Amino acid sequence: MIQSKAWNWKVANSNYWQEAAPEVYPLIGRWKKLKLNKFLDLGCGVGRHTILMAENGFEVFATDLSVDGLEKLNEIAQDQNLKIKIEKADMVSLPFVDNSFDCLVAYHAIYHTDEVGIKKVMSEIKRVLKTGGEALITFNSQKNTAFADPRNEHLSTNVVIKNIGHEAGIPHYYATKKDVEMLIDDFETIEFGYREEYWNSPELGPDYISAHYCVLIKKK
Repeated sequence: MIQSKAWNWKVANSNYWQEAAPEVYPLIGRWKKLKLNKFLDLGCGVGRHTILMAENGFEVFATDLSVDGLEKLNEIAQDQNLKIKIEKADMVSLPFVDNSFDCLVAYHAIYHTDEVGIKKVMSEIKRVLKTGGEALITFNSQKNTAFADPRNEHLSTNVVIKNIGHEAGIPHYYATKKDVEMLIDDFETIEFGYREEYWNSPELGPDYISAHYCVLIKKK
């Protein structure tokens, strides 16, 4: 059974989620040069990457399971007079026809599910991307502090339900490098990176490590 649950964006209100990730900025020039214009922000949250791409002239679509997040994004889009097509959707069943998009970002999004779910999401990404289309995707690493945190509940080798913080009750899939390689095996790998961020969080504790794999892939 696929497990998925939306974030509560009324609680997750850190400024961190207002700023686009550093890995996304270089894609603006790259995708313009490659003439990849029709863009999907998959798991957009409150729209930090949606807004960035719309401001830079892309044809932008945004989906998320959280109504709170989409409402905030819609307010920003209206205030800034940005043309963005916003739709509530579960990432395991996207409401788009095959070969819809030139490019896609799924940043800190698709691992909010279980083993069955993450495979389904990757299948959906492949389905909605055009041949030659590119996607930037992040995967949770098992080096995350939360993976070994005894306060959280392990459902399987890879899946943890968090019991603390604003993500309490949400499933998380934690991958090894080999897991990620298997999940992207149907795509051409352009870049494969790894990043750690360190937090001193009153909610999660001191020296908290947030670790992710970040891949840029192309549909063959």
